[in-house]
Amino acid sequence: MRNHTMRTLLTGIAACSLSGIAAAQVVETERVIPLTGWGYDEIYADGRSIDNMLDEGEVYGPGGEEIGSVENVLFHTDGRVLSIIAQVGGLWDIGDTHVNIPWDQVEITGNRVTIPVTEETVEDYSLYADELITGQEASTNIEEVDDDVATAARVWRATELLGDYVRVRDEDTYANYGYVEDLIVRDNILAAVAVRTDVGWTGTRGAFAYPYYGYDYGWYAGRPYYDLPYTTEEVGEVEPFDYEQID
Repeated sequence: MRNHTMRTLLTGIAACSLSGIAAAQVVETERVIPLTGWGYDEIYADGRSIDNMLDEGEVYGPGGEEIGSVENVLFHTDGRVLSIIAQVGGLWDIGDTHVNIPWDQVEITGNRVTIPVTEETVEDYSLYADELITGQEASTNIEEVDDDVATAARVWRATELLGDYVRVRDEDTYANYGYVEDLIVRDNILAAVAVRTDVGWTGTRGAFAYPYYGYDYGWYAGRPYYDLPYTTEEVGEVEPFDYEQID
């Protein structure tokens, strides 16, 4: 796994009262998927690991030449995948640069990521105004951007969630559970968040995947905690997640 997902968890982080977290929201009951009916078959069948894409993805041009690597993935707050940010041009006279490619124009086969950018066309892509990417722009344009470009409120980067601390509900408080180890995309949507339990977790340890809620449950880009709408007992109902079964 990528180093940024191996953030050391501090077991001394204090649990926080549910009523004291201004950003947290309670997901409507009917929108929470019961973990008793949650399984991995569909994401095993055609899910895609974003952490693996960032770690091992190799970017190729339309002519089949290797031109760079995947630097980040942009998401809408509703979980839709908008685009990827790739560093390209190492073999070009212009040197390394970053480009933003709409997800529907990216072809992915294993670790091979093909984008419609060439040495002749890359300089035609201007920066967004004020280096700000909006959801509409990210889904309809290819533009040259910096890896650390600011994003609009409704757009966030994969690396802003990877490595975040994960907590679960424990009566009227949050209990420290682990950290976000991976994001699993299926059908162009962020379908699941893979969590690695903390060494201090007293329940079953390992990697587990849960439905993505994100902004519906108070998480936002820049917030250090990713809270699950499940109790300490409910998370124990999930089987360990097997990375070997996913692309």
